[in-house]
Amino acid sequence: MSQEAAFTGPLAGQTAIVTGAGRGIGRAIARAFAGAGAAVVLASRTREELERTLEEIRQAGGRAVAHPADVTRKPDAEALVARALSETGRLDIIVNNAGVFVWKTLGNLEEAEWDRVLATNLKAAYLLIHAALPALGKAPRGRIVNVSSIHGTVGDANVVAHCAAKFGLIGLTKALAVELRGAGITVNAVCPGSTENRSLAEAPPPHAAPLAEKLNAEDVAAAALFLVSDAAAPITGAVLDVWGGTRVTIRG
Repeated sequence: MSQEAAFTGPLAGQTAIVTGAGRGIGRAIARAFAGAGAAVVLASRTREELERTLEEIRQAGGRAVAHPADVTRKPDAEALVARALSETGRLDIIVNNAGVFVWKTLGNLEEAEWDRVLATNLKAAYLLIHAALPALGKAPRGRIVNVSSIHGTVGDANVVAHCAAKFGLIGLTKALAVELRGAGITVNAVCPGSTENRSLAEAPPPHAAPLAEKLNAEDVAAAALFLVSDAAAPITGAVLDVWGGTRVTIRG
């Protein structure tokens, strides 16, 4: 990523890593951050999807690089952080958005499926945070955003592994916020409701009011952008629900 051009915006001069950036919410967050002036390192398992996000950001005049990675693996998480530092010499923001979803009753859920859901939605966040902490600690204001889910606060049938992982991600968020409060690093979570993952080129603009049952990915990206902004500087350990009109059928 060239540092020659003068970029403006609330995230100008900052570097962000966004996992799961090839589609859906991660793609929307990456685009929003780049639009706000950040240099964005895009991570996902699928190179083709990353290249599409990369091209969209570049077409809009933003800065980004694509870095295919399996962030459930420690070497991949460490290489991702190293890539960010080699590109810009700094790391300010990480967004843990990588996730998988299995719709099955517990009785039909295979052990390998349980492990995959927990590894992608929870362990991957630990690995990337662990790798990124030294760099984030040197940033003027380090920011960690974990993308949980409505299933991180509301239990539901047929998504036991997903709930376990996303509830765990919120626990990680709250505990780490306390642990890092003296290091100048904020740690927050955003919990989307049901989200439409169509191509952003086809999706309508963000909702003016949270009435639709399904959110647009950009709605969630706007919340993530707020959490890494100066306006959210005093906010840490927060869980921001972005549910829109998603119906909650199981109440605690």
